[in-house]
Amino acid sequence: MFHTGRVLAASAAACIGTASLVQAQDFTQDWEGFYAGVHLDGTTFSNTISDLNNQFNSNSPQISVLDYQGGVTGGYNYMLENNLLVGAELDYTSSIAIDEFFSSNEAETTGTQYEHDLESILSLRGRAGIVNGNALSFMTIGVAQGTTNFETYEVDTGSANDACDTSNCASSTDDLLGLTVGFGMEWAFREDVTARFDVQHYAFESVQAPVVNAAGDPACSEGETDLCTVGYAPDTTSIRVGISYHF
Repeated sequence: MFHTGRVLAASAAACIGTASLVQAQDFTQDWEGFYAGVHLDGTTFSNTISDLNNQFNSNSPQISVLDYQGGVTGGYNYMLENNLLVGAELDYTSSIAIDEFFSSNEAETTGTQYEHDLESILSLRGRAGIVNGNALSFMTIGVAQGTTNFETYEVDTGSANDACDTSNCASSTDDLLGLTVGFGMEWAFREDVTARFDVQHYAFESVQAPVVNAAGDPACSEGETDLCTVGYAPDTTSIRVGISYHF
């Protein structure tokens, strides 16, 4: 995962560079009004997984991958006194996925497969910041929604147990709610056209996926059915760069 110190250092460097560039410009950006743009993201996608009844050999490790994605953003800014800005923005970000195998023997012929994707992340955020000429520093907070598809199953190449229809499996598809927080910088390098750098973190609610056998029946005995689940709690942290047009 991205180290917090490195993120803060990168943000500070961006602020210093922006301040020096602002001094050389011959226009002053009007920040109030509507804007829309696109962004590219480098994202860590993490999952904290728990297997209460040990159906998949052992309690699962935390899984984290680095992936790249993108999306679109639109919003409205309103200027207050003393160069203070408030606003709201709607953001869409494309899918990110985990596809990991954890072996349970030295030959790596048996183990557990985890497949998880988080689709169509939509967020609505409030934004507050301070304007310094053609530069804006800001913080965001809001709510997020995404569709998650999760599946984990036993893999045994010797007996062809390598899918949900041949082994014990836990799977679910859910629409999840979450919270998002972030901070960043925006700079008008041309009148009404801005470049943006920001960090956004999304934390979603946890989900319980029931464990079933190849026939689709509960894999645990009747008294343990409620506990026979695999729980997972997805979250993402993105470093994003983008460009916006202000109307």
